[in-house]
Amino acid sequence: MFNLVTDAHAQAGAAAPGGFFSGPLAFPVMMGLMFAILYFMVIRPQSAERKKLEQAIAKMQKGDKVITTSGILATVWSVDDSKVVLKVNDEVKIEFLRSAIASVVTDGKGK
Repeated sequence: MFNLVTDAHAQAGAAAPGGFFSGPLAFPVMMGLMFAILYFMVIRPQSAERKKLEQAIAKMQKGDKVITTSGILATVWSVDDSKVVLKVNDEVKIEFLRSAIASVVTDGKGK
């Protein structure tokens, strides 16, 4: 009843040349570009940040100020292979796994 595509539009569409992203390799090339962007913008910086945190946790010693994953700001009281005892105030000491440390704020030397 209603023909929305005229013959001129149909012929122009069929005769239009392929653009840069046309052809059988267009999809794999675009996916490769998207992965490269994702890698350099997200994966690589996150991996570097994780390595930096792991090094800081490995060097952690008594007197360091840390922040736990639950948001507790405390001072390291003692360090074990897998656990850390944190001193929150003069009366409270809490035992955490090393993996629960979100960041090391300062080292024990006052830096």
